[in-house]
Amino acid sequence: MAQRLSIRTSNRTLTSLLQYIKQGSIQVPKFQRGFIWERDNVKKLFDSINKGYPVGTIFLWKPEDKSDGVKESKLGAYTIPSNGQQEYYVLDGYQRLSTLFNCLINQETSDLAFELNDWNKYFNLYYDANLNEFLYISKKPEYYQFPLQVMLVASDFRKYSREHLEKECSDEKELERILNNADSFCSRLLDYTITCTEIENANISQAADIFSRINKEGTKVSIDWMIHALSYDKASGFNLADTTDELLESLQQYHFEDISRNTIFRCFQSSFDDKIYFDQNKIEKLARQDNFRDVIVNQSVPAIKNAVRFLFEDLHVLDRKLLPYNIQLVFCMEFFRRLESPSEEQKQWLKHWFWKTTYTNFFTNGSLANQRDEYKRFIKYLDTGNDSSDSLSDSMFRTASPFPKELNMRGVRSCALALYVINQIFEKCSDLLNAPVFRQTSIMPYNPIHAPQCTLFTDFELKAYNRLSSQSEWIYSTNQSLFAIEYNREHDERLLSASFFELSDLCNLEKRGSKMKDAEQKFIENLGCTIDE
Repeated sequence: MAQRLSIRTSNRTLTSLLQYIKQGSIQVPKFQRGFIWERDNVKKLFDSINKGYPVGTIFLWKPEDKSDGVKESKLGAYTIPSNGQQEYYVLDGYQRLSTLFNCLINQETSDLAFELNDWNKYFNLYYDANLNEFLYISKKPEYYQFPLQVMLVASDFRKYSREHLEKECSDEKELERILNNADSFCSRLLDYTITCTEIENANISQAADIFSRINKEGTKVSIDWMIHALSYDKASGFNLADTTDELLESLQQYHFEDISRNTIFRCFQSSFDDKIYFDQNKIEKLARQDNFRDVIVNQSVPAIKNAVRFLFEDLHVLDRKLLPYNIQLVFCMEFFRRLESPSEEQKQWLKHWFWKTTYTNFFTNGSLANQRDEYKRFIKYLDTGNDSSDSLSDSMFRTASPFPKELNMRGVRSCALALYVINQIFEKCSDLLNAPVFRQTSIMPYNPIHAPQCTLFTDFELKAYNRLSSQSEWIYSTNQSLFAIEYNREHDERLLSASFFELSDLCNLEKRGSKMKDAEQKFIENLGCTIDE
């Protein structure tokens, strides 16, 4: 007979919580993500504790079936042994527990295995008793700086103080002041309590549901955790967190590795039916489906890779920051999920769609209903080849935004202009661009007060411009060129000509802006759009 579900909340002292971890009573389930915090997060956690602020609830789960909680006994830099008995698994709070345990457990007195490089990178934190703040130290610490790993146990603290503080500080009043400050922080650590919610005798689906309901009116539910937990497959070892991490790593070659995980989730969601998702409310249901793993691994991930490669190679979106709308990746993913080997005609259709939705600001101006309708039309074309729907003839698809008055790469219109220029260069000078690894567009005004409309420079243009222009000091760039092009005047002139420079009057950037504007206007008109002046 199954045991009755139990949920209880209690306050545990920091020391008792760490002791539970040390003895193996708290473990890490396989579906948990690894440690992803940065140093600032680590310092802020201890600053909150020092000020007596709450640091949130830790959710612990004791599964109904012990095999549900497959262990990944890695907590930050430490390997945690199993006690084989009363084990709880961390549902939410892994980053906080990892930080607390790794920073406060004394390496010299602990027999737990740990990775020194990982520990030094994130957890070698000091308390500065002079300034009452936390910092990382790369040199010998001052006498008033204490490693956190000696602050929790009185004997460790006394030993460190005798060997360092008392030997190096000869001023008794200063010594007393520093000791009082350090003692105060030690007391705050010893007295600090953390709220823990313990869920017992629940399967993973129940635990996820409970976690969702408890957090619904408070802390935002971690979709990341929720989906990883619900979709974890013990038999295959499928872990959505690892799958997503591996996918993002594979996109580094296209400079898309920092595309948001939410966008990736939306791609995953849209792989299951003919809908496009603008939120993540339904993905929990999808994650419970028997075919969730197969669809993600065999369809979604390959399609995302093909979509990013298409954006990079065919549309020359050479950096994720040049993608006008993240939602365009979802459409492109679905294109390649349904058409594994699209024809050139189909690729041209997708290019036309990309440029038109970009220049008309469709995903800014169109309502969610309009965007859902467009997704249906998009799917219809992929399935039937029929593009007869009149949705693309609506006014929002016919009117393009005017030439930008200011260039800002956070704006869709500026991205559109940058992509247009880059595509012109690739079309006319592809033989010169043997290494198209371009990370970011440089937009630099030659006069910060009166910036003209045409100061758009990509790194390879800037390099050629500086070689040919006698006024190169006008241009300032923080980027290094990633195009390895040996100096050749003819090549430089071709590059600059392709990007609308008037070579007879190279330094006249306003003239360049006029040429760029005229050429782009013709391109927009060929898309079937009129320009809203």
